[in-house]
Amino acid sequence: MAKNRQTITKIQIKNKKAHRCVVVAALAISMGLLLTGCGEKKTENELAYRKIGMNAMAAGDYEEAINNFQLALNQSKGQIRNLELDICMQKAEALYRNGQAEDAIAVCDAVLDYDKSYADAYYLRGNLYLQQGDSNKALADYEQAAKYADADYEIYIQLYENLSRAGMKEDGEKYLNEALELKGNGRYHLTNRGYIYYLMGDYEKATEQLQQAVAIEPKEGEDDKAELYLAQTAEKLGDEETATKYYKAYAENHADDSIVLEELGNMAMEKADYADACAYYQKGLQTMNPVNEQLLRRGEIAALEQMYEFEQAKEKMAQYVLDYPEDEQAAREYLFLKTRTAVADQIAEEKQETETVSGGSIQ
Repeated sequence: MAKNRQTITKIQIKNKKAHRCVVVAALAISMGLLLTGCGEKKTENELAYRKIGMNAMAAGDYEEAINNFQLALNQSKGQIRNLELDICMQKAEALYRNGQAEDAIAVCDAVLDYDKSYADAYYLRGNLYLQQGDSNKALADYEQAAKYADADYEIYIQLYENLSRAGMKEDGEKYLNEALELKGNGRYHLTNRGYIYYLMGDYEKATEQLQQAVAIEPKEGEDDKAELYLAQTAEKLGDEETATKYYKAYAENHADDSIVLEELGNMAMEKADYADACAYYQKGLQTMNPVNEQLLRRGEIAALEQMYEFEQAKEKMAQYVLDYPEDEQAAREYLFLKTRTAVADQIAEEKQETETVSGGSIQ
């Protein structure tokens, strides 16, 4: 009897190994790889192609991103580690953004066949289903994403935000409540709990958590948005002085955050500090691929107008209306600016003529 049990156990182990090989093969096929054995590691090249793919994604060149993520995966020689799974997720996102939703779902399916506890794959596939209008499948995947998220606040928060945008706010709120149950008193936990309270509209608790967070020195290499969230919370409470203080504190270490620079510009505009506002908008435009470029350009033009720099404002508005023809208000304002600069030119010309005549009479 004992011998039979040992035989059964060996068969089960053998079957599990065989199944794992099949799954690995399926994942490799979905990745476009050839299983040639581990061979020489090419992690450095893999990371380089991954970086190129990420840069292409940021630039909106999704075909280039897909190609480079595939080149990165090709370096692995069929070896599947966390790095390859991460690249698979990035490739799936690039496929989706390139209009290849079904291919993106297929990559997620293969990853989950390999690792049924991979939260990111459930999350991304849930997003794809939600975009396709299949809320039942999306909710099922979101449930699994939360189940395997561990202490990843970002997934819980994103689940809430995605469902809120889809008109399913109540379904999303349960994930915020689940996230609040996570234990921890470090800066990471305090920051994320504070932001969750902010999303829930409990600004008093948000302030309490975030003030504790900013009082803790971040660890080396640690980066969060504690100061940003505290600034946003103060703004909701009408405390502009505190909001400005923490927006500036955050901007000092995040000079590439165009959203924060826009907000600082808006706050400076409200205080009639037009030169500062213009400088903030221009810094935002100098960041790489600002997601709020249109708003920054409108802000810069408005600040220049307030500074009576009508010629500069007109030149920038001329290009703006070409880039954003749907902005009818801007088109009307452009006509106003042309009138203002024409009047300014006429005044300057008349002044020059007067000075010339005066000069002649003196002589």
